Amino acid sequence: MKKNKKNKFLKFIFTVLFLCFMVIYCSELAGYYEYKNYQKKELTNEQIKQFEEDIANGKEIDLNKYLIVENKTYNNKLSRLTSKLSNFISESVEGGVKYIFKILSNIVDED
Repeated sequence: MKKNKKNKFLKFIFTVLFLCFMVIYCSELAGYYEYKNYQKKELTNEQIKQFEEDIANGKEIDLNKYLIVENKTYNNKLSRLTSKLSNFISESVEGGVKYIFKILSNIVDED
């Protein structure tokens, strides 16, 4: 009976890991990161155009006006929860891998 519970638990863990992998893989295929980089590049191009227009118009130049400063803080309940979940998964996977290698080591040592 214990073996059946372990098998269900392992299937669950591998299913969750597979789903996480698929989400990350699909986001890469959909070009999410490329789109974010494109947005940053376009914003930079807009800043350059504005800077050039201000120079051409003889306006006073303040570089801080053209710099992109993002002071985003991602510290909230969800980020803390996902960080704890990530640490838990990391520790669980590490323990599982150690357990599997311990079993494999015992099998190899018996021969």
